Amino acid sequence: MRKHILSMGEALVDVLPAGDELWRPVSGGSSYNVALALGRLGAPAAFVGRLSRDEQGRRMAAALEAAGVATDLVSRDDRPSPLSLVERGSEARNARYSIHLADTAHAPPDLPEDWLAGAAHLHVSSFSAVVGAWGAAVASALDAAKGRATRSIDINIRPGLLPTREKTRLLVEERLAQVEIVKASDEDLLWLFPDDDPLDMAARWSTRGPIAILTQGGDGASLFARGRAIHHPGFAVSVVDTVGAGDTFMAAFLSRAAESDVLGRLPDIGAEQIRALFGFANAAAALCCTRPGADAPTRGQVEAFLERPRSS
Repeated sequence: MRKHILSMGEALVDVLPAGDELWRPVSGGSSYNVALALGRLGAPAAFVGRLSRDEQGRRMAAALEAAGVATDLVSRDDRPSPLSLVERGSEARNARYSIHLADTAHAPPDLPEDWLAGAAHLHVSSFSAVVGAWGAAVASALDAAKGRATRSIDINIRPGLLPTREKTRLLVEERLAQVEIVKASDEDLLWLFPDDDPLDMAARWSTRGPIAILTQGGDGASLFARGRAIHHPGFAVSVVDTVGAGDTFMAAFLSRAAESDVLGRLPDIGAEQIRALFGFANAAAALCCTRPGADAPTRGQVEAFLERPRSS
């Protein structure tokens, strides 16, 4: 039996503009998106979080189950689902989020003592990894997973839900000491360190222990480990929006790395193998960008996309 990749953190409803002054609710939340994408990509996955019993929460639970994602570690809640109003900027890449959490089902799950049994990897992400009751729960979970599973964090900055830039830096630094893999986008690092080049900061992070992955939108992604840098370009697609693209990238990377049995030894594998992992992850993220909302592709769709001839 294959061990599971656990994605722990928030689940919320993204409310997207649908034209004619209408809005459309879709499932969202960084950690939820990763779990759902893992399932669609064929990875053995489990979501560790809390879902409302309202209509949106039931839809989110059904989507996980349809994708083959285990929900044994999901707590249910009578409070309504958290909401995230998504506004698209002048460029498709620049989505803005207005997130509403008060008096909702945004809370850590109630976990049994043996919740890590059968786990190969624990992934955490976004604001739920660093602030409030969720931040404390994630810190404890990462400590508990040490030596039992590999661990990763996606920084995924949401300024409106974070303390000051200086305080957030300290919180992020605490999490970096608890993981083997850190992922951030160039936009995340520009918010955290406005006076520094994101490539330089990702390289600096990697010298302190974790593998650092920097995603750069259409320009692709770079990995930094033990002083070496490896880059893979992105894929040109017609972008509808970028909601969930980073989560899909992370899920695809973890899925393919786990399947290749390299999650625990990424610093030691060859550059071509790293580029193959990035090619799969970049393709999955590109396909997500062609659809509204965090609508991750299936493994078959990613493989078919990679097999298409590319124009020179």
